[in-house]
Amino acid sequence: MRKILSATIVLLAITTFFTACKGKAKDSKAAKAAQADPRSVAEAIFDAAKSGNYGGLAELIDADADSDSKMIAKVATDKSVQEEFKKYFSKGKVTGEPTVSGETASVNILIGPDGTKEETFQMVLKNGKWYLQSF
Repeated sequence: MRKILSATIVLLAITTFFTACKGKAKDSKAAKAAQADPRSVAEAIFDAAKSGNYGGLAELIDADADSDSKMIAKVATDKSVQEEFKKYFSKGKVTGEPTVSGETASVNILIGPDGTKEETFQMVLKNGKWYLQSF
């Protein structure tokens, strides 16, 4: 009986591990697709706020980003900022076409609890991927 119980626990642990790894790989793959252009980065941020799937957010933020942008990167691991993030970005949308100039881009957006606060995401292109740098 103990051998069956031990084997069951080991199988459950292995299944949990691989399920968690698969979820992270899926988040990573989605983040890479989202980084193909500036609009996609903005929309990925809004989609995460709507869905509550915050796993790939940190990958969308530039390492040299401003403090507001770095706060978005923390959403996946810091539950204290998740509600605020959801409140301000779940009704977000891109307005107009992004303005791209070389390796930088500006994306006009609407955010806020009612989705009417005008902001601009500043993006940067590094190694073929777009990242949020400031807003």
